[in-house]
Amino acid sequence: MGGGVRAAVVSAASVVAIAVVLRFALCASRRDVVTRRLPARPGAAAVHHDGGRPRWRVMGEGPGWLGSALASADVETDPSTVWALWCVGVPVLALLTLVLVGPVPAVTAGVVSALAPAVALRAFRGRADARVDAGLPSALEAVARGLRTGASLRQAVAEAAGRTPGALGHELQRVATQAQRGAPLVGALENMAQRRPLPGVRLAVAALCLGAETGGAQAQAVDGVATTLRDRLAVIAEVRALSSQARLSAVVISVAPLGFGAFAAATDPRTAEFLFHTLGGTVLLVAGGLLDGLGWIWMNRLARVTP
Repeated sequence: MGGGVRAAVVSAASVVAIAVVLRFALCASRRDVVTRRLPARPGAAAVHHDGGRPRWRVMGEGPGWLGSALASADVETDPSTVWALWCVGVPVLALLTLVLVGPVPAVTAGVVSALAPAVALRAFRGRADARVDAGLPSALEAVARGLRTGASLRQAVAEAAGRTPGALGHELQRVATQAQRGAPLVGALENMAQRRPLPGVRLAVAALCLGAETGGAQAQAVDGVATTLRDRLAVIAEVRALSSQARLSAVVISVAPLGFGAFAAATDPRTAEFLFHTLGGTVLLVAGGLLDGLGWIWMNRLARVTP
């Protein structure tokens, strides 16, 4: 009875702690969205004002690589929010496992929960660039339609930015905003190519810059580049379809040991006792999981299709 009451108290305290952190994280995320739309002020990076009272981040901004990893994975969440949830979720999960199961599984749960977000971000790395490449043909076709209606190239880019979702839409909107503020359109486009050094982006920027500098049949040239990029994406999709068997094999080979281990632990109490309640079993379990993950990463690397 005492153990059940203790587990209930720990669970309730953990839920309250997670709710409080979520509340602070959501407030910080909303303040960041508003702050980014306001002019920058000296010294405003560390202090946030709300009703005249300064506020500081409870968990900090997080490590420097977290923001770039989230952007590469196309996760539109404030890094401080993810960092706060990460810092609180790991000890809370370890504490719950300690109370409900035991010390050795608690250590395992803490290690796994600490490494899982980093592994997930590593697995989804480059998704933002892939979505930018996939959206380029439609965005260029929108620019060409704007040019055919008589709009200037700057106006056509601004119209295409409003119709393009995701990271590519943000990049085009940034180009349009810089041009509206007096910056040369060619320079704004070249800045986008520097921020997104992808082959498709460089080709699209080259076509738009050539049209801005020389004039001529801009809509026809932009349509031609859009067709070229669409054909290139079709070839990449076909290659990925041909390599899907290898990637599926990587998933099966990685999941099979986990499934077999779970089945063995569920059907044989001695196996579960050894794996989850002894130091040697836990070490073997963690080592096997790490080796399994490394094998999955290596097989995916071999089957990766480079655009």
